Amino acid sequence: LGLKVLAGIKAIFKTRHPVVIYPASGTGAWEAALSNTLSPGDAVLMFETGHFAALWKKMAENLGVRPEFLGLPGTEGWRHGVKADLIEARLRKDTGHAIKAVCVVHNETSTGVTSDIAAVRRAIDAAGHPALLMVDSISGLASADFRHDEWGVDVTVSGSQKGLMLPPGISFNALSPKAIEAARTARLPKAFWAWDEIVEMNKGG
Repeated sequence: LGLKVLAGIKAIFKTRHPVVIYPASGTGAWEAALSNTLSPGDAVLMFETGHFAALWKKMAENLGVRPEFLGLPGTEGWRHGVKADLIEARLRKDTGHAIKAVCVVHNETSTGVTSDIAAVRRAIDAAGHPALLMVDSISGLASADFRHDEWGVDVTVSGSQKGLMLPPGISFNALSPKAIEAARTARLPKAFWAWDEIVEMNKGG
């Protein structure tokens, strides 16, 4: 049953790579994405699209990383998806590659605004920047088109209680090889959330 579930969940994320399943809310999977890939003091670029983007930023601050919030003035940003051109412009200025990750929300639960994730990946690539792309697709997965591998996402965060129409309390991290490599040197504290042991155990179901 474990092997069947682990294979099936990959199809939903449209990935060939590992998906970690946690007994936790989506908030837990947010923390797992950050704590497995980042170190204290790392800079991350986040985009304000609504309440949940703001909560993810607050979590990053609480974990000891340095989030920078991009967005449109006032509450205007809550009416629009991520502006990929603003991300590209900011990354082009980061010539020293201090920014370690770009974190965006695919579908903002609080407003229903959906962002073009493929455009965000193109923006990162156009800037020639090595930052990881992390995406919250908690209310997007299985509701709106989402393609973890094709869109070049490094960590996708999702949960059971939205598009999958399951009880709350199950959450996911879909991983890329680049994210798994980043986890080898990340220094934020983690124990319950650590990918390495889970991914290894999951090979046997």
